[in-house]
Amino acid sequence: MSAVHRLVTLFLVVALVVTSTGPALAQESQTSSDEMKALLDEGVALYNENVDQLDVSFAESFIAGKTVNVYIEDGDETHVFSAVVEDDMQIADVKTGPNPDASIRITTDYDTLESISSSSDPLGVVEQAIRDDRIRVTGEKGNLVDQTIWTLANIIKGLLF
Repeated sequence: MSAVHRLVTLFLVVALVVTSTGPALAQESQTSSDEMKALLDEGVALYNENVDQLDVSFAESFIAGKTVNVYIEDGDETHVFSAVVEDDMQIADVKTGPNPDASIRITTDYDTLESISSSSDPLGVVEQAIRDDRIRVTGEKGNLVDQTIWTLANIIKGLLF
């Protein structure tokens, strides 16, 4: 698995898989951001409790100390969350809405989340969704360095897969 896949999987398996589970998401376009945020908080707590058991050294230079905005398209709505990945790779300060200081942008949609949560192999589904661009990581608008890094990473990903 490439560093890009590992990085995204690290964040998304917690954020997206947990966000997509639970009865709150049973009806498309009727999920409130507050319901999604509550589930996201549970997933982040689980991740933070177990981060010391994960080998996240590959991702530190890409994401440690960064703020990430996660955009989830849900019918006619887009739910947006932000989080800070601390230097020790703990996820902190999860909030509803975009953070204007975020430098990384992760985008996906409800259907992708649903396929992840219903899979017996969620990591495999995340990896495939990354390859298919159903989960996309880019630099957030206005952050030229991260935009360049993630543009290059996506080009390389496109050449490898």
